[in-house]
Amino acid sequence: MSTSLTEVKALPGYRIRLDFRNGSTALVNMEQRVRTLRFSCLSSEEMFATAKAEGDKVVWTDGRTTFWVYCGELLDALMMD
Repeated sequence: MSTSLTEVKALPGYRIRLDFRNGSTALVNMEQRVRTLRFSCLSSEEMFATAKAEGDKVVWTDGRTTFWVYCGELLDALMMD
């Protein structure tokens, strides 16, 4: 089953809004996650703000570094909050 993203918007406080093709929206608070090794490259507010949707992935890039994560991983993180 595809969960293709239509839009991703980085919000203040390391939150990210995910909009899906089916009209659903998810708001993920990543404030604690950017302090972990897995997401540490997103700890810069400038890098975090570059979030965009690419299919089922959220991609961040600053021209030197590109980091991506499947939206399923972000949605799984919601269940743990």
